[in-house]
Amino acid sequence: MKKSILTLTTGITSIAIVTSLHLATIENPTDIQNQLSTTTNTIAIAGTTAIFGLLDDDQDDPSTP
Repeated sequence: MKKSILTLTTGITSIAIVTSLHLATIENPTDIQNQLSTTTNTIAIAGTTAIFGLLDDDQDDPSTP
């Protein structure tokens, strides 16, 4: 279970980071693009925090054989 959540979190975070980087390169962004950029930055930060939380090596994952 932990591996599938880690995979999903990594995918969502990667998409948010790529979208955020793309929006940062727009010369004159609209208000909606600025709001989307703020949202994707928040998702990227939360996702990165979640990934480091899921990579806790001290706990054994009971779902792995």
